[in-house]
Amino acid sequence: MNELARRAQRVLSPVLGHYTWLPLERGEGSWLITADGRRVLDLTCGIAVTPIGHAHPRVVKAVSDQAGKLMHISSGVATYEPNVALAEFLGTVLPSGLDTFVFQNSGAEAIEAAIKLARQVTKREGIIVFRGGFHGRTTGAATLTTSKAAYRKGYGALLPEVHVAPFPYPLACPIRPAHDAEACAQDALAEIEMMLEHEVPPENVAAFVIEPVLGEGGYVAAPPSFLRAVREIATRIGAMLVVDEIQTAFGRAGAWTVAERYGVVPDILTLAKALGGGMPLGAVAAPRALHERWPTGTHGSTFGGNPVSCASGLATLTVIREERLVERAERVGEIVEEELRPLAHHERVREVRRLGAMVAVEFDDKGASKAATAGALERDVLLITCGTHDQVVRFIPPLNVAEADLRKGVRAFVEAVGAGSPAPAAA
Repeated sequence: MNELARRAQRVLSPVLGHYTWLPLERGEGSWLITADGRRVLDLTCGIAVTPIGHAHPRVVKAVSDQAGKLMHISSGVATYEPNVALAEFLGTVLPSGLDTFVFQNSGAEAIEAAIKLARQVTKREGIIVFRGGFHGRTTGAATLTTSKAAYRKGYGALLPEVHVAPFPYPLACPIRPAHDAEACAQDALAEIEMMLEHEVPPENVAAFVIEPVLGEGGYVAAPPSFLRAVREIATRIGAMLVVDEIQTAFGRAGAWTVAERYGVVPDILTLAKALGGGMPLGAVAAPRALHERWPTGTHGSTFGGNPVSCASGLATLTVIREERLVERAERVGEIVEEELRPLAHHERVREVRRLGAMVAVEFDDKGASKAATAGALERDVLLITCGTHDQVVRFIPPLNVAEADLRKGVRAFVEAVGAGSPAPAAA
Protein backbone atom coordinates (compact mmCIF):
# COMPACT_ATOMS: atom_id res chain seq x y z
CA MET A 1 0.00 0.00 0.00
CA ASN A 2 1.26 3.49 -0.84
CA GLU A 3 2.17 6.08 1.81
CA LEU A 4 -0.78 8.38 1.03
CA ALA A 5 -3.19 5.48 1.53
CA ARG A 6 -1.54 4.63 4.86
CA ARG A 7 -1.93 8.24 6.00
CA ALA A 8 -5.55 8.24 4.85
CA GLN A 9 -6.31 5.09 6.80
CA ARG A 10 -4.98 6.70 9.97
CA VAL A 11 -7.21 9.78 9.81
CA LEU A 12 -10.21 9.05 7.56
CA SER A 13 -13.17 7.00 8.73
CA PRO A 14 -13.33 3.38 7.58
CA VAL A 15 -17.07 3.86 7.02
CA LEU A 16 -16.15 5.03 3.52
CA GLY A 17 -15.84 2.19 1.02
CA HIS A 18 -12.96 2.32 -1.49
CA TYR A 19 -12.79 0.92 -4.99
CA THR A 20 -9.03 1.64 -5.09
CA TRP A 21 -6.30 3.40 -3.12
CA LEU A 22 -4.70 5.10 -6.13
CA PRO A 23 -2.57 8.05 -4.88
CA LEU A 24 -3.79 10.67 -7.33
CA GLU A 25 -1.98 13.90 -8.00
CA ARG A 26 -4.03 15.34 -10.87
CA GLY A 27 -6.37 14.61 -13.75
CA GLU A 28 -6.01 15.60 -17.39
CA GLY A 29 -8.92 14.98 -19.74
CA SER A 30 -9.69 11.26 -19.69
CA TRP A 31 -6.60 10.44 -17.65
CA LEU A 32 -5.67 10.29 -13.97
CA ILE A 33 -2.04 10.76 -12.99
CA THR A 34 -0.65 9.35 -9.75
CA ALA A 35 2.07 10.84 -7.58
CA ASP A 36 4.68 8.59 -9.20
CA GLY A 37 3.61 9.52 -12.73
CA ARG A 38 1.45 6.51 -13.60
CA ARG A 39 -1.28 7.34 -16.12
CA VAL A 40 -4.63 5.60 -15.66
CA LEU A 41 -7.52 5.87 -18.14
CA ASP A 42 -10.57 7.00 -16.18
CA LEU A 43 -13.70 5.22 -17.38
CA THR A 44 -15.62 6.19 -14.23
CA CYS A 45 -15.86 10.00 -14.48
CA GLY A 46 -15.86 10.19 -10.68
CA ILE A 47 -19.10 8.17 -10.80
CA ALA A 48 -20.63 10.17 -13.68
CA VAL A 49 -19.54 13.59 -12.39
CA THR A 50 -16.98 14.75 -15.00
CA PRO A 51 -18.69 14.33 -18.41
CA ILE A 52 -16.02 16.35 -20.24
CA GLY A 53 -13.08 14.88 -18.33
CA HIS A 54 -10.74 16.34 -15.78
CA ALA A 55 -9.44 19.91 -15.72
CA HIS A 56 -11.15 21.04 -18.92
CA PRO A 57 -9.64 24.47 -19.65
CA ARG A 58 -12.99 26.23 -19.91
CA VAL A 59 -14.19 24.78 -16.61
CA VAL A 60 -10.92 25.57 -14.86
CA LYS A 61 -11.11 29.16 -16.10
CA ALA A 62 -14.74 29.52 -15.03
CA VAL A 63 -13.97 28.21 -11.55
CA SER A 64 -10.88 30.38 -11.18
CA ASP A 65 -12.59 33.53 -12.44
CA GLN A 66 -15.60 33.04 -10.19
CA ALA A 67 -13.50 32.20 -7.12
CA GLY A 68 -11.63 35.45 -7.68
CA LYS A 69 -14.88 37.42 -7.75
CA LEU A 70 -17.24 35.76 -5.29
CA MET A 71 -16.57 32.37 -3.75
CA HIS A 72 -19.64 32.20 -1.55
CA ILE A 73 -22.73 34.03 -0.48
CA SER A 74 -25.83 32.07 0.40
CA SER A 75 -28.51 32.29 -2.26
CA GLY A 76 -30.97 33.28 0.46
CA VAL A 77 -28.84 36.28 1.39
CA ALA A 78 -28.16 37.87 -2.00
CA THR A 79 -28.61 37.38 -5.75
CA TYR A 80 -25.68 36.58 -8.03
CA GLU A 81 -25.15 35.78 -11.71
CA PRO A 82 -23.94 32.14 -11.80
CA ASN A 83 -26.98 30.40 -10.31
CA VAL A 84 -29.42 32.56 -12.29
CA ALA A 85 -27.52 31.91 -15.53
CA LEU A 86 -27.34 28.18 -14.84
CA ALA A 87 -31.07 28.01 -14.14
CA GLU A 88 -31.76 29.89 -17.38
CA PHE A 89 -29.56 27.42 -19.30
CA LEU A 90 -31.29 24.41 -17.75
CA GLY A 91 -34.66 25.77 -18.84
CA THR A 92 -33.50 25.46 -22.46
CA VAL A 93 -32.47 21.79 -22.33
CA LEU A 94 -34.87 20.10 -19.90
CA PRO A 95 -38.37 18.79 -20.73
CA SER A 96 -40.95 21.48 -21.41
CA GLY A 97 -42.43 23.13 -18.33
CA LEU A 98 -39.58 22.34 -15.95
CA ASP A 99 -38.64 25.98 -15.70
CA THR A 100 -37.99 26.75 -12.03
CA PHE A 101 -35.12 25.47 -9.89
CA VAL A 102 -33.84 25.18 -6.35
CA PHE A 103 -30.16 24.31 -6.10
CA GLN A 104 -28.71 21.91 -3.55
CA ASN A 105 -25.25 20.49 -2.74
CA SER A 106 -25.76 16.91 -3.91
CA GLY A 107 -28.09 14.34 -5.37
CA ALA A 108 -29.20 13.13 -1.95
CA GLU A 109 -30.17 16.67 -0.99
CA ALA A 110 -32.08 17.04 -4.26
CA ILE A 111 -34.04 13.90 -3.42
CA GLU A 112 -34.78 15.17 0.09
CA ALA A 113 -36.04 18.43 -1.40
CA ALA A 114 -38.18 16.59 -3.96
CA ILE A 115 -39.85 14.57 -1.20
CA LYS A 116 -40.63 17.76 0.69
CA LEU A 117 -41.98 19.49 -2.41
CA ALA A 118 -44.20 16.53 -3.36
CA ARG A 119 -45.63 16.27 0.15
CA GLN A 120 -46.28 20.01 0.37
CA VAL A 121 -48.04 20.15 -2.99
CA THR A 122 -50.19 17.03 -2.61
CA LYS A 123 -50.76 17.19 1.17
CA ARG A 124 -50.09 13.44 1.16
CA GLU A 125 -47.29 11.37 2.69
CA GLY A 126 -46.96 8.12 0.72
CA ILE A 127 -43.95 7.60 -1.54
CA ILE A 128 -43.67 4.68 -3.97
CA VAL A 129 -40.14 3.78 -5.07
CA PHE A 130 -38.74 0.97 -7.21
CA ARG A 131 -36.64 -1.99 -6.17
CA GLY A 132 -32.99 -1.55 -7.09
CA GLY A 133 -33.11 2.24 -7.04
CA PHE A 134 -30.39 4.36 -5.45
CA HIS A 135 -31.34 7.86 -4.34
CA GLY A 136 -28.70 8.76 -1.76
CA ARG A 137 -27.50 8.11 1.76
CA THR A 138 -29.17 10.79 3.88
CA THR A 139 -32.03 9.54 6.02
CA GLY A 140 -34.90 10.24 3.64
CA ALA A 141 -32.91 9.32 0.53
CA ALA A 142 -31.67 6.11 2.17
CA THR A 143 -35.27 5.13 2.88
CA LEU A 144 -35.97 5.39 -0.83
CA THR A 145 -32.82 3.42 -1.70
CA THR A 146 -33.13 -0.33 -2.25
CA SER A 147 -30.15 -1.14 -4.47
CA LYS A 148 -28.44 -2.74 -1.46
CA ALA A 149 -29.82 -3.51 1.99
CA ALA A 150 -26.39 -2.55 3.37
CA TYR A 151 -27.16 1.13 2.78
CA ARG A 152 -29.88 0.90 5.45
CA LYS A 153 -28.27 -1.62 7.79
CA GLY A 154 -28.20 -0.65 11.45
CA TYR A 155 -30.04 2.67 11.10
CA GLY A 156 -33.37 1.62 12.54
CA ALA A 157 -36.60 3.32 11.56
CA LEU A 158 -36.18 5.67 8.62
CA LEU A 159 -38.81 7.70 6.75
CA PRO A 160 -42.39 6.44 7.16
CA GLU A 161 -44.88 5.77 4.36
CA VAL A 162 -42.37 4.53 1.78
CA HIS A 163 -43.50 1.58 -0.34
CA VAL A 164 -41.37 -0.47 -2.75
CA ALA A 165 -42.61 -1.56 -6.18
CA PRO A 166 -40.79 -3.91 -8.57
CA PHE A 167 -38.54 -2.51 -11.30
CA PRO A 168 -38.46 -4.31 -14.68
CA TYR A 169 -35.08 -6.07 -14.41
CA PRO A 170 -35.47 -9.41 -16.20
CA LEU A 171 -32.21 -10.96 -14.96
CA ALA A 172 -33.25 -10.30 -11.35
CA CYS A 173 -36.84 -11.50 -11.65
CA PRO A 174 -37.53 -14.48 -9.34
CA ILE A 175 -40.90 -15.22 -10.93
CA ARG A 176 -40.24 -15.44 -14.66
CA PRO A 177 -36.47 -15.22 -15.18
CA ALA A 178 -36.68 -16.03 -18.89
CA HIS A 179 -38.99 -13.18 -19.90
CA ASP A 180 -37.96 -10.00 -21.72
CA ALA A 181 -38.01 -6.40 -20.50
CA GLU A 182 -41.46 -5.61 -21.90
CA ALA A 183 -43.05 -8.65 -20.25
CA CYS A 184 -41.20 -7.81 -17.06
CA ALA A 185 -42.57 -4.27 -17.23
CA GLN A 186 -46.12 -5.55 -17.57
CA ASP A 187 -45.65 -7.76 -14.51
CA ALA A 188 -44.28 -4.80 -12.55
CA LEU A 189 -47.19 -2.57 -13.57
CA ALA A 190 -49.67 -5.22 -12.49
CA GLU A 191 -47.92 -5.39 -9.11
CA ILE A 192 -48.20 -1.60 -8.73
CA GLU A 193 -51.94 -1.82 -9.31
CA MET A 194 -52.12 -4.55 -6.66
CA MET A 195 -50.16 -2.35 -4.23
CA LEU A 196 -52.65 0.47 -4.74
CA GLU A 197 -55.51 -1.91 -4.08
CA HIS A 198 -54.09 -3.77 -1.08
CA GLU A 199 -51.23 -1.81 0.54
CA VAL A 200 -51.36 1.94 0.02
CA PRO A 201 -54.56 3.83 -0.85
CA PRO A 202 -54.08 5.89 -4.03
CA GLU A 203 -55.27 9.02 -2.23
CA ASN A 204 -52.33 8.64 0.20
CA VAL A 205 -49.63 8.63 -2.49
CA ALA A 206 -47.70 11.89 -2.80
CA ALA A 207 -45.21 10.68 -5.41
CA PHE A 208 -43.61 7.92 -7.42
CA VAL A 209 -39.82 8.30 -7.36
CA ILE A 210 -37.94 6.43 -10.08
CA GLU A 211 -34.55 6.20 -11.75
CA PRO A 212 -35.28 5.61 -15.46
CA VAL A 213 -31.99 3.69 -15.51
CA LEU A 214 -30.94 1.98 -12.30
CA GLY A 215 -27.53 3.42 -11.45
CA GLU A 216 -26.03 1.73 -8.40
CA GLY A 217 -28.66 -0.97 -8.95
CA GLY A 218 -26.92 -2.30 -12.07
CA TYR A 219 -27.23 0.07 -15.08
CA VAL A 220 -30.60 -1.37 -16.05
CA ALA A 221 -32.83 0.78 -18.27
CA ALA A 222 -36.59 0.57 -17.84
CA PRO A 223 -38.46 0.16 -21.14
CA PRO A 224 -39.93 3.49 -22.32
CA SER A 225 -43.40 1.95 -22.06
CA PHE A 226 -42.87 1.39 -18.33
CA LEU A 227 -41.94 4.98 -17.54
CA ARG A 228 -44.88 6.22 -19.63
CA ALA A 229 -47.25 3.89 -17.79
CA VAL A 230 -45.99 5.06 -14.40
CA ARG A 231 -46.56 8.61 -15.60
CA GLU A 232 -50.17 7.70 -16.44
CA ILE A 233 -50.75 6.03 -13.07
CA ALA A 234 -49.36 9.02 -11.19
CA THR A 235 -51.60 11.39 -13.15
CA ARG A 236 -54.63 9.17 -12.58
CA ILE A 237 -54.27 9.09 -8.81
CA GLY A 238 -53.15 12.70 -8.41
CA ALA A 239 -49.56 11.89 -7.38
CA MET A 240 -46.34 13.54 -8.48
CA LEU A 241 -43.91 11.71 -10.78
CA VAL A 242 -40.36 12.37 -9.57
CA VAL A 243 -37.75 11.24 -12.09
CA ASP A 244 -34.28 10.88 -10.59
CA GLU A 245 -31.79 11.72 -13.34
CA ILE A 246 -28.88 12.37 -11.02
CA GLN A 247 -26.71 9.84 -12.89
CA THR A 248 -28.37 9.86 -16.32
CA ALA A 249 -28.82 13.51 -17.30
CA PHE A 250 -26.70 15.75 -19.55
CA GLY A 251 -25.90 13.29 -22.30
CA ARG A 252 -24.93 10.21 -20.34
CA ALA A 253 -27.95 8.27 -21.65
CA GLY A 254 -27.83 9.71 -25.16
CA ALA A 255 -30.10 12.71 -24.51
CA TRP A 256 -30.15 15.71 -22.21
CA THR A 257 -32.48 13.58 -20.05
CA VAL A 258 -33.94 10.09 -20.30
CA ALA A 259 -37.34 11.69 -19.71
CA GLU A 260 -36.87 13.61 -22.95
CA ARG A 261 -35.63 10.51 -24.76
CA TYR A 262 -38.69 8.55 -23.62
CA GLY A 263 -41.17 11.37 -24.21
CA VAL A 264 -42.17 11.62 -20.54
CA VAL A 265 -42.55 14.91 -18.67
CA PRO A 266 -42.11 14.45 -14.92
CA ASP A 267 -43.65 16.74 -12.33
CA ILE A 268 -40.31 16.95 -10.56
CA LEU A 269 -36.81 16.21 -11.90
CA THR A 270 -33.78 15.72 -9.66
CA LEU A 271 -30.29 16.50 -10.94
CA ALA A 272 -26.70 16.39 -9.64
CA LYS A 273 -23.38 14.69 -10.55
CA ALA A 274 -22.57 16.07 -14.04
CA LEU A 275 -24.59 19.20 -13.23
CA GLY A 276 -21.62 20.67 -11.33
CA GLY A 277 -18.93 19.49 -13.73
CA GLY A 278 -16.81 18.25 -10.80
CA MET A 279 -18.04 20.68 -8.15
CA PRO A 280 -20.74 19.78 -5.57
CA LEU A 281 -24.14 20.73 -7.00
CA GLY A 282 -27.66 19.33 -7.14
CA ALA A 283 -31.00 20.71 -8.24
CA VAL A 284 -34.73 20.17 -8.20
CA ALA A 285 -36.57 21.24 -11.34
CA ALA A 286 -40.35 21.62 -11.50
CA PRO A 287 -42.93 23.91 -13.10
CA ARG A 288 -43.28 27.38 -11.61
CA ALA A 289 -46.82 26.55 -10.47
CA LEU A 290 -45.55 23.73 -8.24
CA HIS A 291 -42.78 25.82 -6.73
CA GLU A 292 -45.29 28.55 -5.92
CA ARG A 293 -47.18 26.03 -3.75
CA TRP A 294 -44.03 25.38 -1.70
CA PRO A 295 -44.32 27.81 1.24
CA THR A 296 -41.44 30.27 1.44
CA GLY A 297 -38.99 29.41 4.19
CA THR A 298 -39.95 25.73 4.50
CA HIS A 299 -36.82 24.65 2.64
CA GLY A 300 -33.39 26.14 2.14
CA SER A 301 -29.64 25.57 1.94
CA THR A 302 -26.58 27.53 3.04
CA PHE A 303 -24.34 26.24 0.26
CA GLY A 304 -26.86 25.10 -2.37
CA GLY A 305 -26.23 26.93 -5.64
CA ASN A 306 -22.76 28.05 -4.57
CA PRO A 307 -21.38 30.61 -7.08
CA VAL A 308 -18.27 28.58 -7.95
CA SER A 309 -20.22 25.33 -8.34
CA CYS A 310 -22.76 27.03 -10.60
CA ALA A 311 -20.01 28.63 -12.70
CA SER A 312 -18.40 25.21 -13.11
CA GLY A 313 -21.73 23.64 -14.04
CA LEU A 314 -22.59 26.30 -16.58
CA ALA A 315 -19.18 26.02 -18.25
CA THR A 316 -19.49 22.22 -18.38
CA LEU A 317 -22.99 22.19 -19.86
CA THR A 318 -22.01 24.87 -22.37
CA VAL A 319 -19.14 22.69 -23.61
CA ILE A 320 -21.51 19.72 -23.86
CA ARG A 321 -23.90 21.73 -26.01
CA GLU A 322 -21.33 23.50 -28.19
CA GLU A 323 -19.33 20.33 -28.85
CA ARG A 324 -22.49 18.30 -29.46
CA LEU A 325 -21.51 15.74 -26.84
CA VAL A 326 -25.10 14.66 -26.22
CA GLU A 327 -25.16 13.43 -29.80
CA ARG A 328 -21.68 11.91 -29.45
CA ALA A 329 -22.75 9.93 -26.39
CA GLU A 330 -24.51 7.40 -28.58
CA ARG A 331 -21.32 6.86 -30.57
CA VAL A 332 -19.28 6.50 -27.37
CA GLY A 333 -21.65 3.79 -26.20
CA GLU A 334 -21.54 2.06 -29.58
CA ILE A 335 -17.74 1.92 -29.43
CA VAL A 336 -17.77 0.37 -25.97
CA GLU A 337 -20.42 -2.14 -27.00
CA GLU A 338 -18.50 -3.02 -30.14
CA GLU A 339 -15.27 -3.65 -28.25
CA LEU A 340 -17.12 -5.78 -25.69
CA ARG A 341 -18.43 -8.22 -28.33
CA PRO A 342 -15.75 -10.85 -27.56
CA LEU A 343 -17.46 -11.25 -24.16
CA ALA A 344 -20.91 -11.94 -25.59
CA HIS A 345 -20.58 -15.69 -25.09
CA HIS A 346 -18.15 -15.69 -22.18
CA GLU A 347 -19.16 -18.28 -19.61
CA ARG A 348 -19.11 -15.77 -16.76
CA VAL A 349 -20.98 -12.96 -18.56
CA ARG A 350 -24.76 -12.93 -18.22
CA GLU A 351 -25.46 -9.82 -20.28
CA VAL A 352 -23.96 -6.74 -21.93
CA ARG A 353 -26.47 -3.87 -22.02
CA ARG A 354 -26.45 -0.24 -23.04
CA LEU A 355 -28.41 3.00 -23.16
CA GLY A 356 -26.50 5.87 -24.74
CA ALA A 357 -23.05 5.95 -23.17
CA MET A 358 -24.17 3.91 -20.15
CA VAL A 359 -22.80 0.40 -20.70
CA ALA A 360 -22.84 -2.51 -18.29
CA VAL A 361 -21.38 -6.00 -18.23
CA GLU A 362 -23.21 -8.25 -15.78
CA PHE A 363 -21.25 -11.23 -14.51
CA ASP A 364 -22.54 -14.30 -12.74
CA ASP A 365 -21.10 -13.20 -9.41
CA LYS A 366 -19.10 -10.54 -7.57
CA GLY A 367 -15.88 -12.52 -7.80
CA ALA A 368 -15.83 -12.32 -11.59
CA SER A 369 -16.66 -8.60 -11.73
CA LYS A 370 -14.09 -7.67 -9.09
CA ALA A 371 -11.42 -9.77 -10.80
CA ALA A 372 -12.21 -8.03 -14.08
CA THR A 373 -11.91 -4.52 -12.65
CA ALA A 374 -8.73 -5.47 -10.79
CA GLY A 375 -7.27 -6.86 -14.00
CA ALA A 376 -8.24 -3.72 -15.88
CA LEU A 377 -6.54 -1.55 -13.26
CA GLU A 378 -3.38 -3.63 -13.62
CA ARG A 379 -3.56 -2.57 -17.26
CA ASP A 380 -4.01 1.10 -16.27
CA VAL A 381 -7.78 1.32 -16.80
CA LEU A 382 -10.08 2.42 -13.97
CA LEU A 383 -13.57 0.87 -13.85
CA ILE A 384 -16.04 0.37 -11.02
CA THR A 385 -18.85 -2.01 -10.21
CA CYS A 386 -22.52 -1.68 -9.31
CA GLY A 387 -25.48 -3.99 -8.81
CA THR A 388 -26.99 -5.50 -5.68
CA HIS A 389 -24.04 -7.90 -5.35
CA ASP A 390 -21.45 -5.75 -7.18
CA GLN A 391 -21.79 -8.23 -10.02
CA VAL A 392 -21.96 -5.54 -12.73
CA VAL A 393 -19.09 -3.55 -14.23
CA ARG A 394 -20.23 -0.15 -15.50
CA PHE A 395 -18.56 1.96 -18.13
CA ILE A 396 -18.85 5.73 -17.54
CA PRO A 397 -16.39 7.32 -19.99
CA PRO A 398 -16.10 11.06 -20.60
CA LEU A 399 -18.35 12.03 -23.48
CA ASN A 400 -15.38 13.65 -25.23
CA VAL A 401 -12.95 10.75 -24.71
CA ALA A 402 -10.65 10.12 -27.67
CA GLU A 403 -11.82 7.11 -29.64
CA ALA A 404 -8.36 5.50 -29.65
CA ASP A 405 -8.12 5.80 -25.85
CA LEU A 406 -11.61 4.40 -25.39
CA ARG A 407 -10.99 1.40 -27.62
CA LYS A 408 -7.68 0.69 -25.92
CA GLY A 409 -9.30 0.89 -22.50
CA VAL A 410 -12.18 -1.46 -23.32
CA ARG A 411 -9.80 -3.92 -24.96
CA ALA A 412 -7.73 -3.93 -21.78
CA PHE A 413 -10.86 -4.86 -19.83
CA VAL A 414 -11.72 -7.64 -22.29
CA GLU A 415 -8.16 -8.91 -21.98
CA ALA A 416 -8.46 -8.87 -18.20
CA VAL A 417 -11.66 -10.93 -18.36
CA GLY A 418 -10.04 -13.36 -20.78
CA ALA A 419 -7.00 -13.72 -18.55
CA GLY A 420 -9.14 -15.71 -16.18
CA SER A 421 -11.86 -15.03 -13.65
CA PRO A 422 -12.18 -17.19 -10.55
CA ALA A 423 -14.59 -20.09 -10.69
CA PRO A 424 -18.17 -19.34 -9.63
CA ALA A 425 -18.82 -19.55 -5.91
CA ALA A 426 -20.32 -22.81 -4.74
CA ALA A 427 -24.07 -22.72 -4.27
